[in-house]
Amino acid sequence: MRRLGDEEVQDSVQRKRLAKKKWDMDRTEENRWEYKKLQRRVKREVSKAKQKVYDELYTRLDTREGQKDLYRLARQRDRDGKDVQQVRVIKDRDGRVLTSEESVQRRWKEYFEELMNEENEREKKRVEGVNSVEQKVDKIRKDEVRKALKRMKSGKAVGPDDIPVEVWRCLGEAAVEFLTSLFNRVLESERMPEKWRSC
Repeated sequence: MRRLGDEEVQDSVQRKRLAKKKWDMDRTEENRWEYKKLQRRVKREVSKAKQKVYDELYTRLDTREGQKDLYRLARQRDRDGKDVQQVRVIKDRDGRVLTSEESVQRRWKEYFEELMNEENEREKKRVEGVNSVEQKVDKIRKDEVRKALKRMKSGKAVGPDDIPVEVWRCLGEAAVEFLTSLFNRVLESERMPEKWRSC
């Protein structure tokens, strides 16, 4: 569809903007009246321009070319709205094109296994150059847990415990004591619970 680019409409819109600025800077009744008058005029002109564009569009749609455009647009929108359901071809490591469903799936599996299991050279170098330092970590304090509970946003999805943050807050000091104790036990054991890993 064509933009509402009639110069007359554009000029009216610009005059209305200037009148609004003038009224914002000097709130006299005269400036307000001028702005409101231009606002009504622009509304009418935009409405007429829209109607003109729609009339032209409908006239064009009645032609053979317009119908072709309409079908082309519908097909394009249909294609744009669809996700890629599956990849039908992919290249293997040597650059050969694989087309069978099994070979494509096998190649994707190989690719992701390589991607997830490869060593990060930068990380390896960084870790090799660092000496391990044994250091005692302070216990988690109740005031830290209290602050963390306050900072958590309400109305968010629950975690693996299926307990919303609002419940922890309602429990007050009992929740703070429980969570502090739990976190310190995990810290002392130096082992994260398995259920936490699957989240």
